[in-house]
Amino acid sequence: MIPSSEWVIQLVVGPRADERGSEPRYLPWAGYTWSMTGDQAMRALRECELRWPEYEFRAHPIDDDGGPFVMVGADVDRGRSTGLW
Repeated sequence: MIPSSEWVIQLVVGPRADERGSEPRYLPWAGYTWSMTGDQAMRALRECELRWPEYEFRAHPIDDDGGPFVMVGADVDRGRSTGLW
């Protein structure tokens, strides 16, 4: 890991049946979207793998472009969400 990088945990989702040849998608995993160090990310990744063995996760670096990191969907009203979220 690159110590100066910041990381988040993402859920790996396979392509949809109607998307032949497409790449997997990566979605933010609730509770692990705050930026963390590489060591914290490895611990969080292991925690996710143990707690939810039926899912696949990855630790993904946040590119340091000089601007603040903005999580897509962070402003969504989770009070009405269902499913994995």
